Amino acid sequence: MFSFVKRTYRLIVLSLKNKLSSRFPLHSSLKKRVAFTLAEGATHVALPTSQRKSAFTLAEVLITLGIIGVVAAITIPALMANYQKMVQRQQFKKAYNTVYNAFRLAETNLGYHPMCYYGDDNKGGECLEYDDKGECIKWGNYIVNSNQNSDCDVLKNEMKKTLNIIKICEGNGVADGCIPEYNGIDKIYTDNKPDATEQEITTGTTGESGWRTNNIRTKAHVWVLSDGVIFVMYNDWIKYFVFDINGKKGPNKWGYDLFPFQLKSNLDKPLYLTPVNRIEKGGVTCTKMLQDIGR
Repeated sequence: MFSFVKRTYRLIVLSLKNKLSSRFPLHSSLKKRVAFTLAEGATHVALPTSQRKSAFTLAEVLITLGIIGVVAAITIPALMANYQKMVQRQQFKKAYNTVYNAFRLAETNLGYHPMCYYGDDNKGGECLEYDDKGECIKWGNYIVNSNQNSDCDVLKNEMKKTLNIIKICEGNGVADGCIPEYNGIDKIYTDNKPDATEQEITTGTTGESGWRTNNIRTKAHVWVLSDGVIFVMYNDWIKYFVFDINGKKGPNKWGYDLFPFQLKSNLDKPLYLTPVNRIEKGGVTCTKMLQDIGR
């Protein structure tokens, strides 16, 4: 794109240079020094008609401006898109580092690896029975159940100390001014399957009901940080969360400025963050964002 702009710019400059050369040629008689005496009372010398300067025509000016306009129309949207991607990456990197470092510091302050995570070898069971609305009411036994919850309250309280939190909402985040009206995974489901029934939407999002639109807006625990980042938990679980990299500024969409993560570990291993790839149409996955910032 930039090489095209550069070539076009050179062509415009060359065209203007040739135009100037043709309009204002250096007459052969002026290439040599000529001595002459003005007649008494003369105040100026009239050049021959062939050496009088002439301006660009209106058509030539309009053509030049048109070329510049076409180049601008091609390049400016691309430049703006690249700039927005750069800003997104910088904001994501800053938010990710803030949250990641807070978990590391909380773990260090506690002096042990808290039992609050999804096991990295966990293998859940399938839903065995749904109700008439499509909600799972009976799950099969875990094949491998290494999830841990016993220290989640301890970890959550320690995280409050390590993050610079300026506002807390424990449910009713929209009404209390902590979060904008985020869409949930039920909205993402209907965007991908516009003809889905309510039962299909419920079944398709069962097991993660905390990320449904109404539950995010009314049940999620939320921390608003001093740098504008919004930390939103799955209900009140510290081990499953999303962060909004630019607060309420927008677009407030999954894969644009809203990115989900889970806290994982196993036994005595340190906690670590793993991306969850949920996006609205046109968004970027957490995995891709992490690759872009070199994590």
